[in-house]
Amino acid sequence: MFSKKSSQGGRAIILIALSLILLFCDHQFHCFNAMRSKLSFVAIPIQYVINWPLDLTRSLAVNLKSKQAVLQENRSLSSELLLINAKLQRLEFLEKENSQLRALLYSSQQIKGKVLSAEIIMSEPDNLSQKITINKGRQQGVYVGQPVFDAHGLLGQVILVESNMSKALLISNKKSAIPVMVVRNRMQTIALGMGGGKFLELVNIPETADIKVGDSLVTSGIENLFPAGFQVGIVKDIKHITGERFMRVLVVPKAQMNIGSHVILVWPDLPDKIKKSVKKQVKKRA
Repeated sequence: MFSKKSSQGGRAIILIALSLILLFCDHQFHCFNAMRSKLSFVAIPIQYVINWPLDLTRSLAVNLKSKQAVLQENRSLSSELLLINAKLQRLEFLEKENSQLRALLYSSQQIKGKVLSAEIIMSEPDNLSQKITINKGRQQGVYVGQPVFDAHGLLGQVILVESNMSKALLISNKKSAIPVMVVRNRMQTIALGMGGGKFLELVNIPETADIKVGDSLVTSGIENLFPAGFQVGIVKDIKHITGERFMRVLVVPKAQMNIGSHVILVWPDLPDKIKKSVKKQVKKRA
């Protein structure tokens, strides 16, 4: 069979026949089970070593695809979270604005006479300025000296009027002086702005004056600068200074200084002569 003289065709036929005989014997009589079992101990490690690079490549490819999918999903979720947070911030802003408008509407219903809602379009909260600009002006009947309120109390007074906008001096401005009255005992005094928007100060309060922390202050109506009876602030602190005849009384404004976005303009029922007098006084202070 293996001699050089034998033809290739003959050898092939013999090998095929021998293969068929071995296959038949293995299938019918399981002649090679023991040999196959022994050879598997050698073949399996070899097969594992041969297949290991391929398995590793497949595993790395799967892990890479999984990591890319996770990163893509993470980017998508991050974008969605940013969008949701933006919408949530807008919702919180609208809720606060609606709350301010409801409070403003309630306050306007308590005021007798003509009132008009206006929006703050610019605020100057620095200590020196303490002014706001609103979107109502001469065409809406706004005048110099007109009181400006928010939902909580007196906010300021108009000092400049243009066609469709006006500028108001906040009560916290150092040039502001408001005639006020203590509700508890009707004691009258003047509240001066201190700048910064946090406090007002009562002037010339004697050491023997009947005033307490927590006393409520309202506009007194003296000099007709502001209509009487509107909330101004609450006494926050009383300081007794050694050797001085007067106490230092600090007041927290009721109005939300530099916070709100809407105000109320009020038209007090005052004679034209008084309005002109108020206008002159306001222009001097402004």
